[in-house]
Amino acid sequence: MKTLLLLLCPLFAISQIPSQEEEEKQSSFDYYLANPLNINLVTEIELQSCLLFSAEQITSFLAFRKQIGSFQSILELQSIPGWELDFLRKIQDYVVCNPLNPSWWKPNSSTHQILFRTDWTAETKKGFTEPDLRSKTRYVGDRTNQILRYRGQLNANLRVGFLVQKDAGEKNLCDFSSGFIEFKSKGILEKVILGDFVNQWGQGLVQAGGFSLGKSFESIKATQKFNLGGLAYSSSVEYGYYRGVNTTLKMTEFLRVQAFASYRNLDATTGADSLGLKYLRSRVEDGFHRTASEISHMDAMQEKTAGMTLLYSPLTSPLILQINTVWTQWSLQKPAGLGYKKKEWSGDNLKNYSIHIQYPNRNIRLVGEIAYSGGQQFAILQSGATSISKKMDLSYLIRIYSAGYFSPKSNGLSENSENLNEMGLFLGHSYQINKQWKLSSYFDYFRFPEPKFRINEPNTLGWEILSRLIWEKRYVVRGFIQGKWTRKENQDLLQISLDGHYLKVKSWDFHLRAMASKLDSEIGYLVLQDTKWDKGKWSIQGRIAYLNTPSYDTRNYAYEPGVPYSFLLPAYAGKGLKTNLVMAFQWKREIQLAIKWARVSYDDRTEIGSGLDLIQGSKKTDVTVQILYKMP
Repeated sequence: MKTLLLLLCPLFAISQIPSQEEEEKQSSFDYYLANPLNINLVTEIELQSCLLFSAEQITSFLAFRKQIGSFQSILELQSIPGWELDFLRKIQDYVVCNPLNPSWWKPNSSTHQILFRTDWTAETKKGFTEPDLRSKTRYVGDRTNQILRYRGQLNANLRVGFLVQKDAGEKNLCDFSSGFIEFKSKGILEKVILGDFVNQWGQGLVQAGGFSLGKSFESIKATQKFNLGGLAYSSSVEYGYYRGVNTTLKMTEFLRVQAFASYRNLDATTGADSLGLKYLRSRVEDGFHRTASEISHMDAMQEKTAGMTLLYSPLTSPLILQINTVWTQWSLQKPAGLGYKKKEWSGDNLKNYSIHIQYPNRNIRLVGEIAYSGGQQFAILQSGATSISKKMDLSYLIRIYSAGYFSPKSNGLSENSENLNEMGLFLGHSYQINKQWKLSSYFDYFRFPEPKFRINEPNTLGWEILSRLIWEKRYVVRGFIQGKWTRKENQDLLQISLDGHYLKVKSWDFHLRAMASKLDSEIGYLVLQDTKWDKGKWSIQGRIAYLNTPSYDTRNYAYEPGVPYSFLLPAYAGKGLKTNLVMAFQWKREIQLAIKWARVSYDDRTEIGSGLDLIQGSKKTDVTVQILYKMP
């Protein structure tokens, strides 16, 4: 027991500067770092969706919890089959143990976290210079991004959080604010969220507020979403959430009812017709309020939303049936579109309905959702996954999205950024060759029945093929080679990646990646080297990356190390060298200090950026400073 306690005391590398995880999973891990799972209340669906646990570990955990009733300490996890010390050390920052407390309003084993982060660009952007005769528009605030966030788990039932944030160029720290109070219990009133929240219902055709892999070499998980219900929200992303009340009632063991109501101000650009009546030109989702023009878009439209879902899961069958409905009212009318947008939804009143079915049976899991948004506009998604042997998994996903289908919070698997004007078939495959070698692949065929942006012809098609061969020697070394071919808009984009990671040579980690993208006659390259030293209270990680792309079309993406609880997946484009250094220091038990320095030096340009973000010169330097306080 004492041995485990000593192993859990140091911060594990994955929670400090988590470069070891694949980019596709990193957003999910960052979410659960900030919102740890309470092992006394976590559900099977939450364990499946967080991507941290295998099916066998989930089964053994649930059986063990059912046997003992509830956990009193996180140390009890070591008694569960399949939960070895190395695994417990890996997940320690993603789980908490708050003993069940009959008095939900009283603090019990409380934890609190306060984070302040600021970052800025050392070089001066045009928006921060004095106005001149050619341009008088400038940013109204200083050059720093700032974020202040608090999260507190008062006991097993009650959690609170809030956030205030400003972007560089905005006036004050409270330009954007978000917060919530969340109550959970095992009684009839299962969950209540007051404040900001999102919903993850079904396969995401009506409500998709949770983390989603999208297309990924993890093809089995990419085709299967989990119904998580209402989720508290306190992200710095300034769009895509609701503000109001969200309630889940556990009517019986087989019937749950969730309902929500929301009222929000939205940023938007507006116009006026010949009668002087305002209408919606476009929703503004970047959250910037740096200039007089951007400030004029602030809170220009009001949104009222209400919704309900019924979840039925009979005790005698693995079937899960879900019925969803959402009503949305905007204060501005969205006019009918022109050209390729003429079939898109228009109006100020929207009703969305869907039926979701999930049927897991032995080694096969079938799911499907059909959604309706008025005007005979539908979205249909059906998928399945199966393990045909201990070594081989297969999955498929069929999707049909009408050109006029619209739901403001939908995010089903798609080639488009929205779930409209698309038909597709996704096929996934995973084969465990032996203990060290694994092959994962997918093929995605898609067709656009109607014209779309930059495509005037109907019924255009394309495909995407990806295959990744992974080699891993546990706790020592791992690597992969990946190839990807995307055919779209009569162009072929070919990409290849080589990755190697040598783990823990005493206190050192080494990571090397090489990537190349080919589009027509252009070829873009990226080669990067990460080195990390982690010992005691100190963690230091450095990167040097060489990039060489003829244009932005052959850019490459790679996860970039940052301070804890940050996630960066930048595009590497241009010709030059990019370096960064991240240092984290655990000062006492409660306080962690972190700083990041990053610089890109280009060989192919004398200015960086455009508009008010223009920098004169070939170098750009970014600095981040963060203070994190945890209690206890």
